[in-house]
Amino acid sequence: MVKSPSPPPEAGSAPLGMAANVVAFSRFLKQGGIPSHPSATLDACRAVAVIDIADRGQVYCALRANFITCRDQLAAFDRLYTLFWEQGVRLLHPNPGESPTRPQAGASTAEGESTVDILVPERPATGGASTLEVLRKKDLRHLLPEEQPAVRAALQAILTKLATRPSRRSRPSARGPEIAFRHTFRRNAPYGTDILRLAHKTAKIGKRRLVFVGDVSGSMDTYAGFFLLLAHGLARRDRGAEVYAFSTRLFRLTEFVRDRDATRAVARVAEQTRGWSGGTRLGTCLGQLNDGLARGGARRPSAVIVFSDGWDRGDPETLQREIVRLKSSAQRILWLNPLLGDPGYQPLSRGMATVLPYVNGFYPAHNLESLVRFSRELVRSR
Repeated sequence: MVKSPSPPPEAGSAPLGMAANVVAFSRFLKQGGIPSHPSATLDACRAVAVIDIADRGQVYCALRANFITCRDQLAAFDRLYTLFWEQGVRLLHPNPGESPTRPQAGASTAEGESTVDILVPERPATGGASTLEVLRKKDLRHLLPEEQPAVRAALQAILTKLATRPSRRSRPSARGPEIAFRHTFRRNAPYGTDILRLAHKTAKIGKRRLVFVGDVSGSMDTYAGFFLLLAHGLARRDRGAEVYAFSTRLFRLTEFVRDRDATRAVARVAEQTRGWSGGTRLGTCLGQLNDGLARGGARRPSAVIVFSDGWDRGDPETLQREIVRLKSSAQRILWLNPLLGDPGYQPLSRGMATVLPYVNGFYPAHNLESLVRFSRELVRSR
């Protein structure tokens, strides 16, 4: 049964006023993100002229039939319908500095018709868009504790792109971007040579089989909190992802960062690990990672993402040997370096210069904007 919210209180006794309200409702839908063309508004006015406007179900169905063009708009339409007809909200975005007013019931409009008693609610200006824009460009080492929830929310789309990829295989979809020809021919077989019903398909979503390795040595200490935030979100989205941290030795963090609560996950990591904020033995740690991947089975990870500035106090020959081993066991090695966000930075440190010829991608990772660009590159390369 169609849910039918209450009609406007004066609609039954003022047909011309009802038409004026339908026009106002059309503008209200447009403010709420539902396109309302003049032809749809005209059809809706014609519809309310031939129905019993005292019947709430008829009013609701007539407006919905004329203004809704796809199923995805139904939820928004119901919400806007309730706001306009039941709660009397006329404007979604009042002008800044303009106090909300409530016209007297029965007050005349420009067309000379009585209108519904309406109220423009005052919406606090939170500055959310500008705040997020500032956070996108802010260096993550200067991130404040109160900004972490907003950053965690902004990371959701980035992490989804990192953890998943469109497969070459497809699945049926009612609104898929491609036509499924075999299903289309099978569906239209009863109609002979005429194609009356199209079947669509979209790409299946597959997992990337990522290995995420973060540097938590002294030189990367200011980015350690963000690394754990990123690792937690990635492990929550991809149960097959492996997460490691390293300084002088390698720590496997996968089982800890899968905790649903991010704060508790970070606390568990702190309890189980020792040797953070110390020196860096990159070659030794990559050797331990290679041994772990070899014991994990024959499935190669699609990408190993290393989050590090490349500083190393170990043996360069060991580092070169282990990075070559890692390249043979992973499909791609992607290196995220926060220092690369500095325009004057050059990868001249001994460790970075040793591994750079063997990595498939070298990207900055000092703010959210750089991570967005990295996720786009990853999606492009599949």
